[in-house]
Amino acid sequence: MTVQLPETSARPEVRDFVDRIRAFLSDLDPDEQQDLTAGLEADLADLVDERGPEALGDPAAYARELRVAAGHPAEMRPKPGGRGLRNAAMDAIDSAHASWDRLLDSLPGDPRGFLTALQPAWWVVRGWVAWMFVQDIQGPSLMVTTPWLVLLVVCIAASVQVGRGSWGVDRLLTTSVLARLLLVALNVFAVCTSIGAADRLAWYVAEQRAWQFGPTEVHYGDNPEVITFQGHQICELQVRDLSGNVVEQVQVWDATSEQTLPMLNDGAC
Repeated sequence: MTVQLPETSARPEVRDFVDRIRAFLSDLDPDEQQDLTAGLEADLADLVDERGPEALGDPAAYARELRVAAGHPAEMRPKPGGRGLRNAAMDAIDSAHASWDRLLDSLPGDPRGFLTALQPAWWVVRGWVAWMFVQDIQGPSLMVTTPWLVLLVVCIAASVQVGRGSWGVDRLLTTSVLARLLLVALNVFAVCTSIGAADRLAWYVAEQRAWQFGPTEVHYGDNPEVITFQGHQICELQVRDLSGNVVEQVQVWDATSEQTLPMLNDGAC
């Protein structure tokens, strides 16, 4: 039996969202599918008008709620003849997602709603962690130049768009098991590396504050071959061991580790 669905003038993203919900209900009787989704497009269109497309959420989670409310298993029943490795993997991911949702729903205080409200903040943090990871690749020094700040904005914008399901990501996640596994892996990686990234940023901030507010200062004077310390010109730099003996053939590097300080041996100021 084929059910003729009524035409609607809802937004394209709403129609696409409802189509994906119906895909998760495809194992049910067509009449029951129609009952569960009747008026859904109009309701979701009003929701999008009030709160924007990001209010649609996850179609798989929405379909699970409809199935449970109607007294059906949360997940689709496998079709006769086997579903293949891809579909089995998708089912396993959906099952794990549903189990996680049920665990959160069983806890007091509505933790699921709390975590859902924090999702936009997590998208920003995930983009920042990706930027810090690229910083680790480029070298030990944290770069805060204009190109790097532009890259930070790009990383955060990309992370937010992926979280919102833009750029076709939402559709891809419903059809590609590889994309879903990759997103899970990226999220796990971001969680595991976020503490290290925060620690590195804290060290960078501490170093900058030490240079800005430190009680002493070493800088070059008008003569690039002479440095001053606390306003006094230094005529000679010497490195000595614990016994007070001068250590020969050494170099003294500045705090940036990018150039050496002049080692003057003639004693002239």
